[in-house]
Amino acid sequence: MSVVKGLNKIIQDGADRGLLHQFTSSKKLDSAEVEINGEEYLNFGSCSYLGLEFHEDLKEGVKQAVDAFGTQFSTSRTYLSVGLYDQLEAELQNMFNKPALVSASTTLGHLAALPTLINENDIVILDFQVHSSVQMAAKMLKAQNISVQLVPHNDMESLEAKIKSNYTKANRIWYLADGVYSMYGDYSPLDKLEALLNKYSKFHLYIDDAHGMGWTGENGVGYVRSKIKHHDKMVLITSLNKSFASGGGVMIFPNKEWYQLVKNCGTTLIFSGPIQPPMLGAAIASAKLHQSAHFSTIQDELKNKVAYTNKRLKELDLPQYMETDSPLFFIPVGLPQVIRTIVKRMKKKGFYINSASFPATPMKKGGLRFMISNNLSIDQIEAMLATLQKEYLFGLIDEGSSPAEVAKTFKIDNFLSSAELDLGKKPSLGLKVEIYNSILDLDKKSWDKLFYQTGTNSFDNLLSLENTFKDNLEKENNWRFKYYIVRDRKNEIILASVCTTAIMMEDLLSDATLSDKVKEIRKNDPYYLTSPTIISGSPFTKGKSLYVNYESEDWKESMKAYIGVLINESDENNVSKVVLRDFSSDDKLKLEPEFLELGLLELELPKNCVINNANWKSDAEFQARLGQKYRYSLRKEILKYESEFRVDYSRPTSKEDQTYIIKLYQEVYKRASTVSVFELPDKFFKSCFEDESYDFISLYSPETEKPIAVMISQIIDNVYYALLVGLNYDFEKNDPYKQILYQAVKRANALGCEHIDLAYTAEMTKKKVGAKAEGNYGYLMSFDMSAHAELELLN
Repeated sequence: MSVVKGLNKIIQDGADRGLLHQFTSSKKLDSAEVEINGEEYLNFGSCSYLGLEFHEDLKEGVKQAVDAFGTQFSTSRTYLSVGLYDQLEAELQNMFNKPALVSASTTLGHLAALPTLINENDIVILDFQVHSSVQMAAKMLKAQNISVQLVPHNDMESLEAKIKSNYTKANRIWYLADGVYSMYGDYSPLDKLEALLNKYSKFHLYIDDAHGMGWTGENGVGYVRSKIKHHDKMVLITSLNKSFASGGGVMIFPNKEWYQLVKNCGTTLIFSGPIQPPMLGAAIASAKLHQSAHFSTIQDELKNKVAYTNKRLKELDLPQYMETDSPLFFIPVGLPQVIRTIVKRMKKKGFYINSASFPATPMKKGGLRFMISNNLSIDQIEAMLATLQKEYLFGLIDEGSSPAEVAKTFKIDNFLSSAELDLGKKPSLGLKVEIYNSILDLDKKSWDKLFYQTGTNSFDNLLSLENTFKDNLEKENNWRFKYYIVRDRKNEIILASVCTTAIMMEDLLSDATLSDKVKEIRKNDPYYLTSPTIISGSPFTKGKSLYVNYESEDWKESMKAYIGVLINESDENNVSKVVLRDFSSDDKLKLEPEFLELGLLELELPKNCVINNANWKSDAEFQARLGQKYRYSLRKEILKYESEFRVDYSRPTSKEDQTYIIKLYQEVYKRASTVSVFELPDKFFKSCFEDESYDFISLYSPETEKPIAVMISQIIDNVYYALLVGLNYDFEKNDPYKQILYQAVKRANALGCEHIDLAYTAEMTKKKVGAKAEGNYGYLMSFDMSAHAELELLN
């Protein structure tokens, strides 16, 4: 599934639940209260930390600007700026003692500064959690063939390693980061960054302090400048929204030269509209207020409220991701469903707080995000926190989570372990989750009753794969199988599944161009962008791997229990994601709402090419089933050349023949880029050669003694699964691939198989031999977005 589609479903789901895309009423706003759909809430969702939007000086600044200059001045700054611009930049330069250039927004400031300052011989390093607006600008740099790399969040060791490894290659090395990170509220390690700036002459810092502005630092210059001096190799960009309570962004440069360069050449300064007079008036008034003698008392008021909040969170034994003195708070929770439940409970009590979840955070590491502002009183803060303690615990219990589970997920100290709140536990439904490490621990007849007719996850096939993919030298060829059974109080099976933990490629389903780029890097680093993944079924089986008894009233709870077990196992085994796959359209309709609740997003899988009712009595009857277009293609591209090939169905027995077949498979593997997987080991093929369920087709040209094409298929319960193809690319005349597909269809029919499964990819070619493409759906829960970000940079 594309990122846009996934994000759309997440946001729309939040909007449908009344948590996102909401509107205040049109009546006058109160400084601390907000009305949504006729209900009054105390507003803990505002980033106006100092509460200056209601300050008389700022309101007066707006009025004077409108009276003098109207509502807008509609001219590009390259031609002409309203005089208020000059006044504002002068005030900001006084505040920061460095050249200041304002932009219509912080985002537009990034888009002006970064492509202008950073040159083709520079290298850019992004902190993984740097703000989305900075990442957007970095993609523009990537489009200019500038090397853009990632480092884990606030990992200064990784950053220094990147500096060292790139030092001789780069003219300058830029690190892009936030001063205060907008989701978790944690800080950049500015002392360490300053040390790196002093240590490496090529190292430069570009830092966004939008959430640090105003509430701290002398004259409100923000968190970054409150901790370090403005280094000669640092560009600071911050917001005139939030604490500053006006509009726009400001870039602070270490020298006049860089200021002038961005002013003259920054594209969004040339082609985007300006800040309009009302907000310029507010910004000038705010800048003057920031430099006034009594401004520190406004900061102190907020600091006292933040300190009170930190103190009460400790006393109430509520967790924080990281305790800081910033007014932005993040309370760890976990999955989106749990977060939404707590947010809804808080709304019912009259408190508006934000959810912070995927994709802004990893899927299982979301939480509650609230802000403290000077619009709120100590009494109002106390009321919210006291309520939060109860509703937080109630919400966890409602969704089957617990403080211990949250502590484990976020690797933080236990909390509420000796809770004075005796809220009890959610009543048990009597569900029993059984976990087995081998198919041998299960009853064959019972297992096959659930899975034998729906794919290749049969008892015998899974046992063969268990034996094949263990005790191998290559880590990608060691798979850990787990079997899950969920029973109700009557001991009836509600849910059953097989999953495999295996090393998988992150570009599994990426487009061919991107996969080719990754493949090139893997020539030197074979495990680049790979990670342990829990996948339903196995990397080689196909078809149903999750059985659900939808007639049971407890099937949704059993699904929740199953996903919970997979999440726990992902924690224990450092798994990056869970992939559940091969669902039909009917399954999708039932499961998608539940999967979305549980934090799984639809994964766009290739369609599966199948021929149902493969019971034709003659070639003529088979051709009659095809549409005119495909019947013509079959005759022209395949039947016309059929007599030029010899077909053999012998099982290869000699070592020489077996080795040759493996070689043909490897030739196809080298060229494949539609689906990125590890090469199957020789041990797997050895088991195929010995397993009677596998069928072999070899295609010969009159010119060769060895086959020029092979097809390895498997027959399970009268279904013919065409699994692997091998080709000699020296003999591409008359297209042996199309021919062997057709021969596989004929072979399946001759063996009396009722259905033929031609697997994924090459959809158009397979339609020519009678296949129909059926929807095939999967669902993904990603615990680490760094690989996705890396792929985005490569794309």
